[in-house]
Amino acid sequence: MRYSFLRKLALISLFSITIAQSALAGLIRDTELETGLQTLATPLMRAAGYAPDAISIRIIIDSSYNAFVAGERVIYIHSGLLLNAQSAEEILGVIAHELGHLKAGHVPRRDEALRDAGTAGTLAAIAALALAAGGAPSDAAVGVMVGGTDQAKRKLLRSFRYDEAVADELGLEYLDKAGISSAGLEQMMRRMAAQRALPESRQSQYYQTHPDSAQRLAVYQDHARQDGHKSAPLSADDTKLMNRLVAKLRAYSEPAQSVLRQSAKTDSADAIYSQAIAQYRRGDLAAAITLMDRLSAAHPSDPFYHEFRGDILLSMAKAEAAAAAYETALTFRPSSPQILVNLGRALIATNDKKRFSRAIEAISAAQKTEPKWAFIRRQLAIAYGRNGDIAAADLALAEEALLLGDDQQAVRMAKRVLADDRPKDELRNRANDILFRFGKLAP
Repeated sequence: MRYSFLRKLALISLFSITIAQSALAGLIRDTELETGLQTLATPLMRAAGYAPDAISIRIIIDSSYNAFVAGERVIYIHSGLLLNAQSAEEILGVIAHELGHLKAGHVPRRDEALRDAGTAGTLAAIAALALAAGGAPSDAAVGVMVGGTDQAKRKLLRSFRYDEAVADELGLEYLDKAGISSAGLEQMMRRMAAQRALPESRQSQYYQTHPDSAQRLAVYQDHARQDGHKSAPLSADDTKLMNRLVAKLRAYSEPAQSVLRQSAKTDSADAIYSQAIAQYRRGDLAAAITLMDRLSAAHPSDPFYHEFRGDILLSMAKAEAAAAAYETALTFRPSSPQILVNLGRALIATNDKKRFSRAIEAISAAQKTEPKWAFIRRQLAIAYGRNGDIAAADLALAEEALLLGDDQQAVRMAKRVLADDRPKDELRNRANDILFRFGKLAP
């Protein structure tokens, strides 16, 4: 009983900002996967009143079927959802639902509601919410976990359930405006509703953290009847793109030998791509580069084939060739932070001082696009250090420490910047700003 309580408590916490921080341990960054999903979701984002680049989509390597939003304008999608969805429309339907949560402002409001629920009773309230999310009737859940007279906790539970209903309505509205069928979402909810009869250990995380599956299914079915399946199916190009994204994710997340066995059944570009990824993961870099040379020659304007060629070549210690592959990829996607930072890494690996300036330029461009990605600051520090600009390297490390929440390390590195009598005024001012904000924390 105690284990079940804690497990449900962890599940329901997906609705709070803190889960985003803990989930980042499994976060992967991949240009193709993120931009591909962004492209497919663009009609939904526009339908919701957002610019296409206003909402980011991130993927977490987690086999459970789930998606959620957190404090910022980010939709987190588990790899298990992408790999287990039965259609592209199903994936887009879930994204539409999560856009509904963002548009309605549910995340900050939920966090505020939990804070206002009271310190002693909040834990029990969240547990009750989790119990209801797992399929228990709301009255029973609240009665068991917080008692029948606690109206505040009942109100909180009703608020969470209301949020799901609002997100459903908004999601369906966005699907309609974008001309995307809701049939995939209905199909998914039918599977979720069927889990009510399953033991808890076999229920999906999505089911346990998104309550009222049966009622929500009725809403989807009613919408489908009214819609009369007027929405056109996804275009062949969109379906092809989604299939490629899922195939790539599968190649990275499933056993390499299984990927090789499955992809050997066809000779399509996606199958060859999957084989190359599997060979790369197995350490057979020669086989991987042979396959990617073949794909890049057949599709010379595909930036992601050139990008992956660069990854393989960098792993083969062929830094100059890797840099050339990344530069080619950038001609088609000049603003991609992942490609830019990997170009910088490849240029540093050449050990050619004449290339370090370009490395700094590329990584700095990546930083402007992804200012909160600490990994980029680390790479920038390496580039500055190799170029002999120690003060700039120390400042990059200070800013990396801030992004990682290590304020004391940031102060130490800022003091090193100021101890150098050569820094430019810009570096000195940024270091002083760190000391002004966090200097009192220094040991």
